[in-house]
Amino acid sequence: MPTPLSFKKAAEQILGKSDRPLSPNEIVELALEAGIIETEGATPDATMGAQLYVDISNNPKTPFKKVGRGKFTLNEARSSAMSADVIIDNQNRSVRDQLLAKLLAMESSQFEVLVGELLSKLGYESVKVTGRSGDKGIDISAILTMGGITSVKTVVQVKRYKPDNKIGGDVIAQLRGSAEVDQRGLVITSSNFTKAGIIEASAPNKMPVALVNGDKLLDLLFTNEIGVTKELMPVFALDADYFDNSTTDEEEDDGKGKRRGLWPLPGGINAYVETLYQILDALHATPMTKSELSRWIMETFPQVKSEKTAAGYVNVPRTIGTTTLEDGKYVLTDNGQKVQSTRSSEFLYTVLAANVLGIEEIMELLRNAPAAQTEADVMAFLKENLGVEWSTFAQVNFRLLWLMNLGKITRTENGYTLV
Repeated sequence: MPTPLSFKKAAEQILGKSDRPLSPNEIVELALEAGIIETEGATPDATMGAQLYVDISNNPKTPFKKVGRGKFTLNEARSSAMSADVIIDNQNRSVRDQLLAKLLAMESSQFEVLVGELLSKLGYESVKVTGRSGDKGIDISAILTMGGITSVKTVVQVKRYKPDNKIGGDVIAQLRGSAEVDQRGLVITSSNFTKAGIIEASAPNKMPVALVNGDKLLDLLFTNEIGVTKELMPVFALDADYFDNSTTDEEEDDGKGKRRGLWPLPGGINAYVETLYQILDALHATPMTKSELSRWIMETFPQVKSEKTAAGYVNVPRTIGTTTLEDGKYVLTDNGQKVQSTRSSEFLYTVLAANVLGIEEIMELLRNAPAAQTEADVMAFLKENLGVEWSTFAQVNFRLLWLMNLGKITRTENGYTLV
């Protein structure tokens, strides 16, 4: 029996023998078959994915690289050199390098126009490139309207710098000095930011300034197809499920993956769990139809004045896995009955994690990350590892709030960490 290895060492060994990139789940399965890892955790694939993702993000000498969506290979992999994932990844990396070279060769005014076009694609309105003379540190002004309710006036400083010319706190301070009281700041660069610049951007009691570095800028240009075009070519892969699918139709209907949508409950952002208990208590006493439960929610929580909103709240306990429909009425599931009777937040967490996509992965990310993670960090991790296509932070924030309500994580000035 070989000596068990750490997850990362095991991944390095498995990927070194693979002729193609592998997902965390595939790596874990092969490592368990080879007997080179031992795990008692319920989600070893989430642990593996988080550890590889964090190592790539924080270790300059990492042996791993991510290719495609949620797959990993080795930096020096030879056996997978002809894999479609690797070929596509190498092509995209080459285009990124070429795009960066083009950005650095542009006139500053052209670069500002390009960034203005990007902001328009991202949903900013009234985008105005101010020009080179007398801009007082402001290159672009724009308005970001959020949900048709709030408009955020934004002033943008654009810096077309080489990668080794990082932006410090002085640029952040200059932008603040040029902004008006109701404006927010944004600095976009083709390079990066110094530690002092990052600290200054998030300094308390000062105008918030968001930062977009060169890597993020290239990501945004790719996603919005500015300066690049997407070429679609047919690439075929073997459908293993067609040959290996041993599940019955009934099993597929009962367990076809986790739910992607998770929403809050009324009562306040710190009362999700208590409100869930109230709903479960009500259904324990009397099963209700959807309309009956919607009316109960509106009567119990007077701030809920819309039947449509109340109907949305009705679905939350079902999403979590604590209620189900029987003969047209909502009743408690077995797990719901246990949650209702025990009031165990730990058991509620296991039910939530078993039914909602991303919960376990967020916990593993925070467990393995060397520092607090922001909503943007969590969003990037889930997009790359789970393939979600969320365009706002709403689903990330709801998951983080549920985990905070369950006492699993806490929010600091720098982001989220485990309790």
